[in-house]
Amino acid sequence: MDKKKNEINELDILNGIGRVITSSLELDTIFENIMEIIGSYFNPRNWSLLLAEEETERLYFKLVKGVDSNKLKDIYLVPGEGIAGWVYKNKHFVIINDPENDARFSKKVDDILGFTTSSIIAVPIVNGKNMPIGVIELINKIHKSSGIPEKFTENDMKILNTIASFTGIAIENAFLYEKIKKLAHIDPLSGIYNRHYFNETLEKEIELAKKHGYSVCVIMMDIDGFKQINDTQGHLVGDKAISESAKLLEKCIRPSDTLARFGGDEFVIFMPNATIEDGKAVTEKIQNNIEEWNNNPTIPNVALSLSCGVYASDLNHADELIKKADEDLYICKKAKKKKGICHIR
Repeated sequence: MDKKKNEINELDILNGIGRVITSSLELDTIFENIMEIIGSYFNPRNWSLLLAEEETERLYFKLVKGVDSNKLKDIYLVPGEGIAGWVYKNKHFVIINDPENDARFSKKVDDILGFTTSSIIAVPIVNGKNMPIGVIELINKIHKSSGIPEKFTENDMKILNTIASFTGIAIENAFLYEKIKKLAHIDPLSGIYNRHYFNETLEKEIELAKKHGYSVCVIMMDIDGFKQINDTQGHLVGDKAISESAKLLEKCIRPSDTLARFGGDEFVIFMPNATIEDGKAVTEKIQNNIEEWNNNPTIPNVALSLSCGVYASDLNHADELIKKADEDLYICKKAKKKKGICHIR
């Protein structure tokens, strides 16, 4: 009877994991649901999902259950460190019911949490190329009814390994989804956001500005003499001018700002919680960066020049941001043609 009951439970958990990885492409949602299923089935005292940083391969605690996760927020394990590090490095599962006598065990996390580990089960998470990307680790199994400590079993390992395999598939699918979603928002030539993404962001940010009562600023820009660059140097050089201009602009914005290619040789910057003075400060930085670039240009026979139009909203005319900034850009270009300068109003 117990064997049949266990088989039903195993089937339930696998069906549950299957539903989890097909119900969402948002990683945080997937992780939360997987960890909930793990906690319900295995009943560990605490359990963690660790992921590896792409460049350093250090493991960090992506999601922790059963203990204060904030204590592990900035804790990292290098490959080979502790049980989780060993599992990651060797791509092999472990069951340890006497960690104090295991040379691979580290008390680093126990000391941070004020916790005593008496049993561990850990499995690697691998991607489609069979490369490790993380670890699922369960600590101190407890009997659901009596609360008495139990040992992890080979059957536990079989189920957890299957969960880890599903998790690896889910992570890979989610990463691919995020990559595709990001590519849909990026202009391939300049490497910055495209107009579609900018329009979506603008709409959301204006609503936030109205709700919280702060002003916003937009800067419209285009490359001076861009047609002449294309006509005399060729379109490949024109493409490089767009790309270099985008790189220059990226250096001038705040982390909260949104920079996008608006179309052709036009760029736009949206600045939340910003005044006209903030916008002017950015345009000054842009002009200084362009001057530095022209002193040591990376495109032969090309001198870059950008005209800028700035407009800050009083929230009563937020929908006219682009139009007003574009009008200011036109005034700027007209002034440049006449006097070789641009006055930002």
